[in-house]
Amino acid sequence: MKRRAMSRGARYAGGAALLVLAYLVAFTTPGTALVEGSIVTTGHIGEQAITRSIAATVHDAQLAEQVDFDFWIGTTSGIWFVADATIVATTSRRGVEADVFIDGVRYPSTERVDTDTVDGSVIDAGFPVTGPILVELPADVLTFPGARSAVLRISPSGDSRLDGVIEVTIDLTTLEVESRLELEPRRDGLR
Repeated sequence: MKRRAMSRGARYAGGAALLVLAYLVAFTTPGTALVEGSIVTTGHIGEQAITRSIAATVHDAQLAEQVDFDFWIGTTSGIWFVADATIVATTSRRGVEADVFIDGVRYPSTERVDTDTVDGSVIDAGFPVTGPILVELPADVLTFPGARSAVLRISPSGDSRLDGVIEVTIDLTTLEVESRLELEPRRDGLR
């Protein structure tokens, strides 16, 4: 029995095919950001959105130049984004954070008021908390291209990779900028 030797050209073609295949596998393998990214649940104003660790209902959203609590007056060189939300932990006690994303830029909730808002709170499982979320935005935010599709993200505190987050898209250009809003502090229970 005679063995036929593979021609040099066939060996080069086979090697090139293997290199192309290896490149395709490497190119189509998802990166760390995608593999470890947050699991997004899309919500809408007035509807409850649920993830593995939190559930939230964003009741409404407003813009204001100044916000007032009982003993605190919030002034800013920009404008305030104010959302009224009810949040509940679903499985165990969780801290909650909120951010607004516009054109890929993250605007975190304010830390100037920490006991009167639902963001930055620790919420017990099964016990809803209702109150405001406050985020300071630039004064000219309504001229940003992304102002029509701003995203309010509510997430568990800390590292939210591989955890559920709730995202509500809000068209900021449809909101009137109030000169002053009087806010109720965070309270236990539903709205």
